[in-house]
Amino acid sequence: MLNSVWLEVGGSQMEMLVALPAGNARRPGILLSHYQHGLGPFTRRNAERLAAEGYVVVAPDHYHHTPGEPDLKKRKAGLIDTRIIADMIAATDYLRAHSRTLSDRIAIMGHCMGGRQSLLGAATIPGFACAIDCYGGGVMRAQGEGPTVFERLSGIKCPVAGFFGVHDENPPPEDVRKVEAELKRLGLKTDFHIYDDTGHAFMDTDQKRYVEASATDAWTRIFAFLAQHLAVEPAKVSS
Repeated sequence: MLNSVWLEVGGSQMEMLVALPAGNARRPGILLSHYQHGLGPFTRRNAERLAAEGYVVVAPDHYHHTPGEPDLKKRKAGLIDTRIIADMIAATDYLRAHSRTLSDRIAIMGHCMGGRQSLLGAATIPGFACAIDCYGGGVMRAQGEGPTVFERLSGIKCPVAGFFGVHDENPPPEDVRKVEAELKRLGLKTDFHIYDDTGHAFMDTDQKRYVEASATDAWTRIFAFLAQHLAVEPAKVSS
């Protein structure tokens, strides 16, 4: 079940979806950054899917900076990197402080523009155990003043997984390969995949561009990656 909480960030109220796994045990957490349609059906399904796998999930609404704006292009114009970072800091603080969260087992993940935000957050907010970028474009440019996401990659200190389509134009495969090469140069573990016969938004079942085989493989690898890097030590049995 999804619930909403409201956090004040940058002088305005930011809605954030919260999805909890079954039971009462403390579990690893995931900061899920939304796609271009905000906290829409795709983001909601992903939050519920991740919670069903045993993760505490939060998904902040970065569009709170342009409240009431119906035009998507104008809403996206309000997504300045410094604002997005502030949103993610607030969301991460909430996630780490949540009573159900293992605060030292936190991942960051996103699709489409959320994939870009995943790299941006991992580069600027300390302590993530891993990051997952699902076809995040725009990493070679900044939104607002400051360095590009690519120029910030040296701030990432955790393993990074990435899932992309060979026919995508944002990001194009050449940008994906540059990002992967730079992460490897920095000494980070990576798990990048570029799928054949696949373009952008291939994991969204609402899109005509959905590719079932690629999406199924990506989710399988995502859950394995999360399990590896957010692993919880088994409870010790007293003798």
